[in-house]
Amino acid sequence: MLSIIGLCFEGIDPEAYFAYYFEQSGPTHRRLRLYYSDSAELTGYCLLTFDDSHKAFCVIGASAGFLPQFRGKNNTFSFSILEVTKAYLRRPWRTLLYADTMLSPAMFRAMAKNIATVYPTATGSVVESQLYVALNPAGLVSEVNGLPCLKVVGRKTRYSALEVAQFKTSNKPEIAHYCALNPDFDKGVALLTVIPITLGQLLSTAWKQIKYSR
Repeated sequence: MLSIIGLCFEGIDPEAYFAYYFEQSGPTHRRLRLYYSDSAELTGYCLLTFDDSHKAFCVIGASAGFLPQFRGKNNTFSFSILEVTKAYLRRPWRTLLYADTMLSPAMFRAMAKNIATVYPTATGSVVESQLYVALNPAGLVSEVNGLPCLKVVGRKTRYSALEVAQFKTSNKPEIAHYCALNPDFDKGVALLTVIPITLGQLLSTAWKQIKYSR
């Protein structure tokens, strides 16, 4: 696991990263899925954390990493949506917010193309403004939408210069949107991606999946 973390992120100590995300004590529930190759080699992981320390809402966070040759070949979405749905059904009265500091345009696209409603949008809204002020009060403001949706995290995904250039010139809508909001993702700035978990969101997402599968 430590070797995968080290290969995925720059500017971090793998052991400190592991301790923070995987071992930190407190009112946090974790769900972990490990991914293996056909030869039983550990190729990646997806970790979800459920932080219940906030009075007004429960914040769902995530960390995922894969060996370079296995990136883009694993479906973390199905695992994530299953665990989030289970969390919602256990306590439908509790406000759930998926809030992840995303350093990867590819990861943002994986979420945005599958989920019905993903913040931040290009124009922002009153609801988005309230959420970002609550979740990221000291965050950097995006020039595109005026929301404090950016956060300096001091680490970055290990992308080559070519990969960064390909992201910044991509015509895929979700990646272009991410890069417009967060052009400094390759310099340790993350986009705080927020997904409200509601019954409407889950139903709309299910319908979106049905339409795409046709």
